[in-house]
Amino acid sequence: MSLLDPFLNFIFNPWFIVSLIFWIIVGILIFLLRNKKEAYYVLFPLLIMFKTKRLNNFITNVGQKCPKFWRVFWTIGIFVSFGFTIFALWFFFTNIINLLFSPSIEYAVTPLIPGVTIDLPIFAFLLLPLLFIVTTHEFAHGISATADGVEVESTGVLGAGIFYLIGFGAFVEVNERKLRSNKFSRMTRLRISAAGTYINAITAGIAILLILITPFFISLSYANVPQVVDVLKTEEGGFNYGNITINDAIYAIKKQGQPDQKYIYLDNYNDITLDLILSNQTSQNNYSVGEIITLKVYNSDLNIETEREILLGPKYNLGIEYNYINNTALKLNYNKTSEESLNIIITEIDGTSINRTNGDTLEKTLTQFGLKTLNLTSNKGTEYVLELQVEDLFIGILQTSFYMYKNDLGKILTPLFPLFVMQELFWLFVISFSITLFNMLPLPIFDGDRIVKELINWGIGEDFSIKQSRTDKFRYKRVDNECELSEYRVEEIKSIKIILDSSEDRSEILLSSEKYNLIDKIGDENDATVVLDLPEDTTIKEDSLIEIDYEYIGDRKKKIKSILLNTIRIITLLIVVANFALSFLLFGFNLFWVP
Repeated sequence: MSLLDPFLNFIFNPWFIVSLIFWIIVGILIFLLRNKKEAYYVLFPLLIMFKTKRLNNFITNVGQKCPKFWRVFWTIGIFVSFGFTIFALWFFFTNIINLLFSPSIEYAVTPLIPGVTIDLPIFAFLLLPLLFIVTTHEFAHGISATADGVEVESTGVLGAGIFYLIGFGAFVEVNERKLRSNKFSRMTRLRISAAGTYINAITAGIAILLILITPFFISLSYANVPQVVDVLKTEEGGFNYGNITINDAIYAIKKQGQPDQKYIYLDNYNDITLDLILSNQTSQNNYSVGEIITLKVYNSDLNIETEREILLGPKYNLGIEYNYINNTALKLNYNKTSEESLNIIITEIDGTSINRTNGDTLEKTLTQFGLKTLNLTSNKGTEYVLELQVEDLFIGILQTSFYMYKNDLGKILTPLFPLFVMQELFWLFVISFSITLFNMLPLPIFDGDRIVKELINWGIGEDFSIKQSRTDKFRYKRVDNECELSEYRVEEIKSIKIILDSSEDRSEILLSSEKYNLIDKIGDENDATVVLDLPEDTTIKEDSLIEIDYEYIGDRKKKIKSILLNTIRIITLLIVVANFALSFLLFGFNLFWVP
């Protein structure tokens, strides 16, 4: 292998090409917006954000229509969303117990990361549900904010396209500083925090409903029939190798020689299945071993409909579970009749040595008609006799589901349409439910953290009675002379310094009280914004450091609330990380890009 091969494999990987195209498009958009620097934020090659105010009016209009209805609606969302916080903690905790004491693949927790655990074909199905879910999530935050009188400052989209990682999202920005102030109530903050998850939960419920009713609408234009994915050879236990083709969709069946009016048309939606017919569990036709039947098939690769003549072979009930251990021996593992575990190595069947290379297999022996017994010889020379019974008819194919069109609409939409719809609805549920679950965890950046923080504040209460000092730092901007302090209940500005840092020396300017004002910009009856009053011809350079020392009234209970919140965060983080770690150690993640 050449030293260049890993590099070339990386460069020509489809995900890298998609990521490259993503950044080329981003570059074109940045060029077009080159005179509007505030319209985008780029952190190459990790993140790009495009901001706009064009949707602000739409969100505001929706939120301000029937605001009383919206406030009731979003208040219900608080209880629903917090319910998911409790459910998420319970789910991840009990899942750890299951992974530790009864590990099973069904308990594995795998992250859905486009470009890491999800390949391009699957990501194609995820794209539309993901865009819909994140958009409605953010719109919900915006609508709930405007219904409570909180102004939406901007909306936008964001994307990531580094190496194999591709992701998209949307966002709605409100003034967080105003929202945390006394101007807005705790209920307002709770409604806004819960809104996105609430909508995701509703989306998951609607997706489940659509998944349940969609088969009915699909059945109007399509029949659900079996499609051949593999044809077993004789040494694999098959009877019709060469008689039927891979990708043949079987949509009708009759006995050989019968008129076409006798065709039985298959449709899983109507419980008319190939397996039921061949097991004689229907009132139409009885079939037996050795009969020739005629199948109507449609091959999607060739786009042709034709007939196939098929031999019905016997499917014997061995009552034994086994597996091949090499080309010349198999091991009997379990006796289904006596429910006993076995450990018997078989080397001969009916006096013929097992040789999978030459096609001498147990499956080939079982293609004989009329077998009553099977003589097995172990590697120690012990003889075993198995009594056989025909339990079913067998064609010798492996099959999957296929949507066969029944009318012109189905033909126009193609057989892929039902699969596309069902996949989209499936991923709509999976993503919306997963986001609902994860987003309500009490972890920083998640909405659940905001709700838990507000509830802790409400439960423990507040006691603003202690005077404290703080220093905030800002960068001087000629176009913006306002400095919004991080604390709200400011009592006194002790000093304001502007640091002049040049290559020659470092000096500072101490502003007199005439050069600034402390005002209530938010409207919560707290002066917490410093407005600088500097001359227009000031020599202070752009981005010079401003240090503001001030005193404020602090919350005596802040420390205990912070300890409680951080404890909940740490416990939650440990539980979630343990789920991912145990899942990976026990079952691994499907990292498709790892050879």
